[in-house]
Amino acid sequence: MAKMWTSNEEFDFETARDYASKLVLLACAQRAGIFEALSGEKDIATLKKALNADERSLFIVIEALCALGYVQKRLDRYIIAEKARSLFIERGEDYVGGSLPHFLDIMEAWLKLPGIIKGAKPERSERDVAAFMNAMASRPDEVVEEAVEHCLKRKKNAKNVLDLGGGPGKYSKAFVNRGVKAVLYDMPDTIDYVKTRFGLGDVRNLTMKKGDFTNEFVNEFAGESFDIVFMGNICHIYSEKENRKLIKRAGNILGSGGMIAIEDMVRGRSPMAEMFAVNMLANTEDGSTYTEAQYREWLTDAGFRKIEIIDIAQKSNQLITAFLG
Repeated sequence: MAKMWTSNEEFDFETARDYASKLVLLACAQRAGIFEALSGEKDIATLKKALNADERSLFIVIEALCALGYVQKRLDRYIIAEKARSLFIERGEDYVGGSLPHFLDIMEAWLKLPGIIKGAKPERSERDVAAFMNAMASRPDEVVEEAVEHCLKRKKNAKNVLDLGGGPGKYSKAFVNRGVKAVLYDMPDTIDYVKTRFGLGDVRNLTMKKGDFTNEFVNEFAGESFDIVFMGNICHIYSEKENRKLIKRAGNILGSGGMIAIEDMVRGRSPMAEMFAVNMLANTEDGSTYTEAQYREWLTDAGFRKIEIIDIAQKSNQLITAFLG
């Protein structure tokens, strides 16, 4: 998707429709648990029982997966193809299974864009925490390390960091690995999920705290201050008004000379920013992507100085850092 969003080249509509159909099928199969269930050979009857599924539906979908080469058939038994194991089962660098269920949620929202363009509000569906967190966890390690490396170059004496909305904890763990104590602050259902799913409860010098940073959270850190408040990929979810409030709140819990760090897609610098704003239009009430000038204004008005904006992740994202006072 990122490559598509960053390209203004013409594409073949027939090929695009074909790819879209295949991607939706693979995502649905992953969400239904088919690939995991086929890690060993099974016939349709055994698979039906394992997944509590409809036999006709299973047969049609699995035969289609065979035609695409992601499942292999031997007599009346099926097993995931070798080329698919790294994509859908093994959680290595080729793994895409974690992000595909979230892709389905995004596409479901995008299909409602005609009504949203006419003024309808995006429907608020119950959060699929697992799908969203696994998608966020698929963020490349090198992008995370690049952002954390630059933060610690700018704030060399940092001892602690507050990771707002840090989800699966990739940034928190990267800070901890560099000798900085981290507090991951996110919604209660998110913390409950990532604590066990990603083993964050066992990470030394990482504290998890439940709360909603869209509300006044300063009192929850009474008597505490941080050297860095890190806000990774959250500003695009909210309106300009809410982002101003959030940056101001971040400043209220920074220590003297503390630094705010914002990672996001900045309009005018990231080639993905305009298309990602459409994603926010479909999936949030007020979200969008914002310009460098807007971020500079918000930070200046909140009392920040020495504002710096650099390109990371091969320019697809930007890192904005600024110091309080």
